[in-house]
Amino acid sequence: MKSSPILFLLVFSIQLSFSQFEYGFKGGLNFDSSGDIVVFADQFEKKGTLDGKSGYHLGVYTEVDFLFLYLRPELQFTKVSSQFENQSINTSRIELPVSFGLKMLGPVSWFMGPTAFFSISQDSNELTIDKIQNKISLGLHLGARLKLGPLGVDLRYEKGLSPMESKLLSQAGVPVGGHINTQPNQFTLGLSFKLN
Repeated sequence: MKSSPILFLLVFSIQLSFSQFEYGFKGGLNFDSSGDIVVFADQFEKKGTLDGKSGYHLGVYTEVDFLFLYLRPELQFTKVSSQFENQSINTSRIELPVSFGLKMLGPVSWFMGPTAFFSISQDSNELTIDKIQNKISLGLHLGARLKLGPLGVDLRYEKGLSPMESKLLSQAGVPVGGHINTQPNQFTLGLSFKLN
C-alpha cells in the first residue's frame, strides 16, 4: 500500500518530463449579447436589453501539454460597449479562463473550463452608475482552437453564471432609480502568439 503514492509520483514525474510548456500573448474581439437595464423615476419606468455589445480583449497565457491533453490558464483585460436608447455603456473587467483541452485532429483541439470575471468599472455618456454590487462572477466556456506554428486562433462561447449588477443614480442629470446587469454571455474570436 505504501508503494502506491510513490508509484503515482513516479508516473506523474515521467509524464511531466514529456510535457511541453509554452507561453505568449493573446487578443481578440468580443461579441456580448447579454445584459438588461431598468430605469425608473416618479412618472416612468423603462425596461430593456443592452444592444450591440462588442469589444476587445488583451492578455497573456501559459499552456502545459500532456500528450493529447493540455491545461491553459489565461489572464486578460476585456472592454465591451453597449447601447440603450442611444446611450453608450462601457464595461471593463479582468477575466481568468482556465481551459482543459483535448487535441483532436492535427492542429485542431476542443477545450472547456471555468472562467472568473472581475468587474473593474462601468461608465456611460448620460447615465450616472454606482459601484458594481457583484464585482466577481464565475462562468463556463467552451470552444475550438486551431494552431498554425506559433499562431493560434480560437472561437469560444462564455457564459457568466451570476448577475453583475450596478445601480443607476441619474440620467442626463435627473435622479433616477434602476439597475444595469452586465452578466457575460459572449462569443469571442481570439488570436494568440507563442513566445517560446
